[in-house]
Amino acid sequence: MKTWSAFLKDVRPSAPVTPEPVLEHAVLRAAQSFCEQTRAWVVDLDPTLTIDGITEYDIELPRDTELVRIESATLNGEPYAIWTPRSRAYGHFVSTPDGRLLRFSRAEAPDLSLVLTCSIKPGEGATGIDDNLFARYVSDIASGAIASLSADLVRQQAFEDRCADIRYRLWKGNAAIQQRTRLCNF
Repeated sequence: MKTWSAFLKDVRPSAPVTPEPVLEHAVLRAAQSFCEQTRAWVVDLDPTLTIDGITEYDIELPRDTELVRIESATLNGEPYAIWTPRSRAYGHFVSTPDGRLLRFSRAEAPDLSLVLTCSIKPGEGATGIDDNLFARYVSDIASGAIASLSADLVRQQAFEDRCADIRYRLWKGNAAIQQRTRLCNF
């Protein structure tokens, strides 16, 4: 885990007289925005075993993180539908009303293993970010912090555009649609 102070060598030159706590808070906000927009921080949660007759379970996220989105779910190794306000799911599916509670549409048999793949972001109490995320996106997150500190709309727009580009590159090909072409062996 890289702490927010690890970003300061990239942020401080643009705000040399700003106190360190203010800089670190700007980095936290930029990291939250970056992770929410790009969905770049993805984790597989520990399996949850179903209990007979129970339809609600706590989502056990890593410490000091918040859920951005449930990306996928499997029940006993088989894909399981996810309902979101933007999607449709019928029959058996899972949803989350608040990012902390997981709700099954119907009770499942006991002792089935549910595994969620989720995109997350740093929470309010977070002191840093995943090492791999830092290594890959330190300059992008730092640019978001600089844009916020300077209140520069051009820099803020550049940060937003960069996040959109990263989201597209990370998630292209992962849309929940059926492939329209079939591969043929001639």
